[in-house]
Amino acid sequence: MLKIVALILICSLVTGLLGGCRSIRELFENGGASDSDADDSLIIGEDNFDLLMDEMFADWVSNDALTMNYFLADPYAMGIERPESTFGEVLSEGSLEKARQETQDLSDRLDRFEYTSLRDDQKLVYEILRRLIDLSRILELEDDFPYYTGYIRPLNGFQVQLPVLLAEFNFYTADDIERYINLLEDTHRYFTEIIEFERERSRRGFFLNEDNTDSVIEQIESFIENREDNLLIAVFDYKIDSFSGLSNEQREQYKSRNREAVLSSVLQAYDDLLAAMIELRGVGINPGGLAALPDGREYAHALVRLRIGTDKSARELERLLDNWIETVWFTIIDLLHGEHQLIHKFVAGDTGIIEAGTPESYIAKLQEHIARDFPQIKETQLTILEVHESLQEHMSPAFYLAPAIDRFNENVVYINPSSIGDDLFLFTVLAHESYPGHMYQTVYFLQQSPHPIRAALSNTGYTEGWATYAEMASYFFAGLDYEEAALLWYLRFFDMLLSSVADLGVNVNGWSYGDVADFLSEYGITDDTVVRNVFNRVVGVPLMSLNYTIGYIEMTELHDEAEATLGNDFNLLDFHKFVLDFGPAPFPILHERMRNHLFNHVTLAPAA
Repeated sequence: MLKIVALILICSLVTGLLGGCRSIRELFENGGASDSDADDSLIIGEDNFDLLMDEMFADWVSNDALTMNYFLADPYAMGIERPESTFGEVLSEGSLEKARQETQDLSDRLDRFEYTSLRDDQKLVYEILRRLIDLSRILELEDDFPYYTGYIRPLNGFQVQLPVLLAEFNFYTADDIERYINLLEDTHRYFTEIIEFERERSRRGFFLNEDNTDSVIEQIESFIENREDNLLIAVFDYKIDSFSGLSNEQREQYKSRNREAVLSSVLQAYDDLLAAMIELRGVGINPGGLAALPDGREYAHALVRLRIGTDKSARELERLLDNWIETVWFTIIDLLHGEHQLIHKFVAGDTGIIEAGTPESYIAKLQEHIARDFPQIKETQLTILEVHESLQEHMSPAFYLAPAIDRFNENVVYINPSSIGDDLFLFTVLAHESYPGHMYQTVYFLQQSPHPIRAALSNTGYTEGWATYAEMASYFFAGLDYEEAALLWYLRFFDMLLSSVADLGVNVNGWSYGDVADFLSEYGITDDTVVRNVFNRVVGVPLMSLNYTIGYIEMTELHDEAEATLGNDFNLLDFHKFVLDFGPAPFPILHERMRNHLFNHVTLAPAA
């Protein structure tokens, strides 16, 4: 969510990591630590690879002011210069060719390193980069590919995320306040470029369908409705009043400048975007998902592999989901009609009733339950905030904002009250986002002092797989009977599986709306509104549900392999510690390292 360009453009990670590595280029051009000046000489030495990682991280985090603010509180302490207070550049026609060249440059540079001379943590980064290069080459094959998924999308598009990201911009010093206002003033310029990108996307025939365009229009209208009482004005005024060291005159000046920037740049940018969305409504000619576009299946599968960190083929993923949905379906039937006859309690609406509580009391309860089987983290600050009313209708039930890696004790979880249906849902959502989910996993890993490049190379399948694994565990922490907790989790997971089968079907296997309707009807879902919502979601936000479902399945496969291998020697705490110590990485690498760890009893130190 925080990697503004990398989140939207497939090849931007490589572009951001490689731009401007002058000393790294000199290192390779001069042969590095090698005594030979020959072009094919190998660079041997841990220090040289550390230098490569340092510069790659510096280039990536300096991509734009928002990325810098979220990932580093004090870049100067790491010898990193701050970028200009802008959002960076939107994709242009020349970006893809530049990305291709930079991908090749990185591959050539890695070729010069002697892999066996690297530390274990460096080997891990090397392997992740090699895999990234291979997938980037697929995603950079066609000039049209970057336009297949745009900046503007329902649910998680740039226009949805930006208000919260700006509201949570960190004011570490008074200079950050200046940077923030300058960033606001750049919003209109940046949105103008985004609008032109989306127009080009429409000219190429890849724009949103009408239903998803309508959803974006509704979201924008909701955000700009109360202009004088906008979220970005109210939050800024509160933060300025709380910021120490300012005179009353300075506070009023900052508030006035912020209000002017919000009204004249931010809201004007959203006005222009709204007009553009109305103008472009109806031009989306693609009736399906990514698979319906030229070479879309290959593109979509590469995108799945990149985001999730899995190397399963499309056919393997299809069989995997089919097997799980059949297993979970029959497990639900057995729980409902078996020995415990939960069907009566379920029909009466008496399942899932837990003790009422606040977010704070639920988090305290979760912390107590994980004390035995999860490694401890040091005490950390966690603030629970509510999503602003103007954003609630189009945002997720909850989300976690990762902290700066050099100030990771300051954490924020947002709750969307309009989407929280009952106490159990709140409890399990908090488990996903806080303990033992995203916040806990993030803070635990950063407490191991990994190299900051690991933040740039994070893996969505790992992070969402772990958070969903944590969510599953929370059903058994909530105070329910074991069978009832199992039933409710499997119902929740079944819903995830249905969405993921449709997602894979539409975007990788070329399903039509009719195919989705036929599939859902097999499980008694025939309401056209529900079917249409499922179809529009997987078309509008392609492959998103797979991050959670396949990520969770991959995480359970790790667990099951460890338990099967160790038998009576299996220890849940040790397993959790291994996964958390290792940190976000593609699952094939995780599996391989875990096997070495289990079979050879080698203590790994993967946190680069």
